[in-house]
Amino acid sequence: MMREPHVYTAQELQKGLTASFGREITQEDIISFSELSGDYNPLHVDSDYASRSNYEGRIAHGAFQVSLASTMVGMYLPGKHVLLQTINARFPKPLYFPCEVKVTGEITAWNDHNKSGQVKVLVLEVSKNEVSAEIHMGFTLHDQGQEKESQSNIRKSSSTDTKQKTILISGATGGLGQALVEKLVNDYDIICLQNQTPLDKRLASCKNISSIQVDFNASHWEEDVQKCLDNKNLYGVIHAAWPGMPRGGLLNTQDEIIRNQLFFGSIIPLRLARLLCEYVPKEGGRFVAIGSVVGSHRPVITVGAYSLGKSILEQTVKLLAPELARKKITINTISPTALPVGINKHIPERQRMMETAQIPMGRLCATDDVVNTMDYLLSEKAAFLSGQVLTLAGGQL
Repeated sequence: MMREPHVYTAQELQKGLTASFGREITQEDIISFSELSGDYNPLHVDSDYASRSNYEGRIAHGAFQVSLASTMVGMYLPGKHVLLQTINARFPKPLYFPCEVKVTGEITAWNDHNKSGQVKVLVLEVSKNEVSAEIHMGFTLHDQGQEKESQSNIRKSSSTDTKQKTILISGATGGLGQALVEKLVNDYDIICLQNQTPLDKRLASCKNISSIQVDFNASHWEEDVQKCLDNKNLYGVIHAAWPGMPRGGLLNTQDEIIRNQLFFGSIIPLRLARLLCEYVPKEGGRFVAIGSVVGSHRPVITVGAYSLGKSILEQTVKLLAPELARKKITINTISPTALPVGINKHIPERQRMMETAQIPMGRLCATDDVVNTMDYLLSEKAAFLSGQVLTLAGGQL
């Protein structure tokens, strides 16, 4: 009869908590494990071969000892509600069988906020009093409260689904950038490119969010992204970073300021596109740039450099579309009216009212309008839409 696992709740877990169990390791155990795993290495199953080896006898599989650690975390500590995340094992001594072992577990780390921790498991050969395996296992809990929380806005633990897609977001700590992160964290692993402004602590605590501080003017920031990806696929890029909205006409704006606007509208998206091409899965990917209605749709003289930069961004996207299509990557621009976040957060009320009055729908674009459009462009439903500017202007011509 199958025994029930022990149940530790998140409230009961703490660093230093221990558990142990003992069992005999028999020849039948090793043969059964060989049949289950398909590992018939003669060191484990062939007495004659093993006796002539340096070990002078048959030894248990390393993976078999890891399975004992799995028994520890799944049945004893933490038990029923555990979800295994990582395994790091070493085997200082061979484990000869038949023998008796004692398996001990200790909570070496516990984060109550993230409901995540680590267990150190030792496999001790009792007769020799030797440790044959030391295994560190990272875990999260999915207790009843967290099972219900899976419907909430932000996922607190990383997914073990190997099909989880990764999205890179530049400008992730801006007003719109953080809104996008919060929306997409339920469905994607996210790499946030940020400047000096840190990511909101509530988002930074999510297991499937990584943050990289970058200087886009540096020559090798892509290397930091590559290290973070660690050979994983990159499904999509969202380019939301922008160097502010300088006021004034072009004639009265310094060359360096104009050059920086053009840099973020052309060179940065180009380098991000190259990065995406290098890591995109064979099924294809997505690239979405955040433009502005004051780009080529309705340029404004009083923010001339900003309008020029956003116009260049739209053209860069259009020119990249046919090249990226060869790798099944779509690329589009979302160009909203002024959003009540980031560089527009402190627009004077009088100016806000004037801009609202020009929009037939009677309101400014909201972050949700951009987020919902983004959700569509990242989906399979938008697989044939590329090289386009989606203007969110509420009916304004």
